[in-house]
Amino acid sequence: MLFMRPYRDGDSFPEITPAPGKGLYFLALDGDKLIGFARWRMTMDGIRLEEIEDSGDPEVFDGLLRGVLNMAMEQGIERASFSDQIRPDRLATSMVPVDRENGLKSISYFLENYKKCKMF
Repeated sequence: MLFMRPYRDGDSFPEITPAPGKGLYFLALDGDKLIGFARWRMTMDGIRLEEIEDSGDPEVFDGLLRGVLNMAMEQGIERASFSDQIRPDRLATSMVPVDRENGLKSISYFLENYKKCKMF
């Protein structure tokens, strides 16, 4: 069963190495097996998604992306930006309306209005 959650103290996955200043992690797990992760960090005006590893599965990408964005929205954060490591084709498949700065101006609008993504 697929389960997604933030990285916790005590987690140990050789694929990721949390370090101060390198960002926070959100995990996709199949039981105890890590099948994907999102690395993100806080910025002055929102969050920045640095990396999403989805094991080649666009549904895992979508779940990780929405998980991180939902956590940000719950903290009152509305703006997200995406590093060059985030695949534009995956953002397009998840129907993320990125702006010219490769960002998302309203996390809440996206999560409220793009609930049913294109079928994979």
